[in-house]
Amino acid sequence: MITEYELYADERRPSRIGHWLWLGGVVCTDKGRSRILGELSEVRARHGLTREMKWEKVSRGYLDAYRAWVDVFFGDRSARFSLLQIDPSSPEWTSFQPRSDRRPSQDDRLASAYHQFLLVTFGPLRDTKRWWVYHDAGLFSRDAVLNRVEFLFNRTYKQAFGPKSSRVIRLARARDSKTADLVQLADVLLGALSFNVLGDRPESPGKAQLVDHCIARLGTKPARVSVNVWVPPERFSYDR
Repeated sequence: MITEYELYADERRPSRIGHWLWLGGVVCTDKGRSRILGELSEVRARHGLTREMKWEKVSRGYLDAYRAWVDVFFGDRSARFSLLQIDPSSPEWTSFQPRSDRRPSQDDRLASAYHQFLLVTFGPLRDTKRWWVYHDAGLFSRDAVLNRVEFLFNRTYKQAFGPKSSRVIRLARARDSKTADLVQLADVLLGALSFNVLGDRPESPGKAQLVDHCIARLGTKPARVSVNVWVPPERFSYDR
């Protein structure tokens, strides 16, 4: 029996308050997606929310709304969150050459890192899982780069399970977060959980309170959030 999984992902780029590059996303089943979207819709109605929910917009004035927003994730029985941490200032990253036949571009490095993000998020190779991947538009300079990641990933799985196996990634596409509540949920969680991983405190009081709320909600179930650190592919150990 094949189970359909979905990944709604976003990124946080280096800024003046943090030099890390983060990839992170909400993982759910196709049935879980409908349940989560329904609850997010209820949060919008209850708090009168019509705008995009975004980490950069978190403030004390909307703190109750953002708490309710992330509580949809923490209250779901099966959703989980995957994080990949990258240090773009490290010698390993700046000297990394994904393609030996040409000088690497930022897209080349990001595509390789995204491939690793998918590997750690999907977990061990299984022929009973199929995936739909949606990332907020803007990670790559061209959507075709994400399409190539999809192609290479499916080729890897076909080598493992045979040419007649169906595509493990059904579809990988960029989504405009303004029209995708699950990508917005990923954005807010990524902002809060990346601060939690590093043990840092946001300068904004509203953001700091939301981080505290997420830490409290994690409670005794930290396994719902997985954190991995990018390494060059030759050092990557995949749990098969």
